[in-house]
Amino acid sequence: MTDVLVGCFTADLWRYFTRPDTDTTISSRGIERLVLDDDTGALRHTGVVADGVSSPQYLALHPRLPVLYAAEFARPGRISVLDLGPGGLARRTTVESLGGMAVAVDVDPAGEVAYVAHLDDGALTACLLDERGGIREVRPVVAGTAQPVTQQRFAYRGSGSKLHQVRVTPDGGGLVVADVGTDSVVTYPAGGDRADPSGRIGFPEASFPRHVEFHPSGRVAYVVGEGDATLYVLHARDHVPVGIAAAHRLVPEGTTALPSELHLHPDGRTLYIGLRRANAIAVLDVDDEGGVRLRGHEPSRGRNPRAVRVSPSGRHLLVGNWDSNTVVAFGIGEDGRPRPVGEPVEVPSPSSFAFTS
Repeated sequence: MTDVLVGCFTADLWRYFTRPDTDTTISSRGIERLVLDDDTGALRHTGVVADGVSSPQYLALHPRLPVLYAAEFARPGRISVLDLGPGGLARRTTVESLGGMAVAVDVDPAGEVAYVAHLDDGALTACLLDERGGIREVRPVVAGTAQPVTQQRFAYRGSGSKLHQVRVTPDGGGLVVADVGTDSVVTYPAGGDRADPSGRIGFPEASFPRHVEFHPSGRVAYVVGEGDATLYVLHARDHVPVGIAAAHRLVPEGTTALPSELHLHPDGRTLYIGLRRANAIAVLDVDDEGGVRLRGHEPSRGRNPRAVRVSPSGRHLLVGNWDSNTVVAFGIGEDGRPRPVGEPVEVPSPSSFAFTS
């Protein structure tokens, strides 16, 4: 059995944004737990395991220790440190992350720094970790400068940098940041100190580069554009993106879709991308050089798939459908195609997954 932690949106989200009349999400109380049978794909929801964590939009595990980090999507932004034990999760501490709306967190391979990206103001911060995985100091890498979004207006463009994800390169040498506010992907040297960008790639206007994924070769990276429903294939050196090599439209022209998360299968041969509004998963074949070809789409069996993650074994794909408050397990065959297993499991407002065992 595999434990899966689910970061979910909580009721305080609607303190910062106007809740649409058509919204159908159910608020969680924090982090929920699923149990996945990675042999059969059977999925079971056991309930809340971390109560009171505010909208933990993104979760990241320590590479060596039983410690989880949760980016709290709130003002001010916060990062929570939780210990994994036989009885579930125990919150050790929560600290302010020196920015507004902490949207993503990633830990370097050495387990020395957790980096946090902020959607509100474009702040990028480094949480220096101690030998137990606790936070001993929070430092700004890039100070926030943008104006916060308001309840009356939510727009990526027009108010400066707005980060949507930070990824540490697999060798730990660089930070790759997706900035939806300036339509760019920016690279910084890793280390936890204030830093000037070591590289910047501009994307088409209003493409809103949202999430980043690395090809195992180190010569290719992938970025999904939320605004133009496009997957960008980037040239890379040691996983650091250096330029756009190709662009692939994920849905036919005239079709509306808002891509969310993307995840590469552990074998490096298939890429999966959530397509909100289209309520589908884009499935792309990946060749040995990292080039891609859109194979087709698989219905997500729910509305607005926000979280997309392959189990560490590569046998199953989990999809979190935010608007329908469900998580669906798909079996993955040798051809990489996902096929639904069982019925959707009810989970309120799922946003991210972390496989813990």
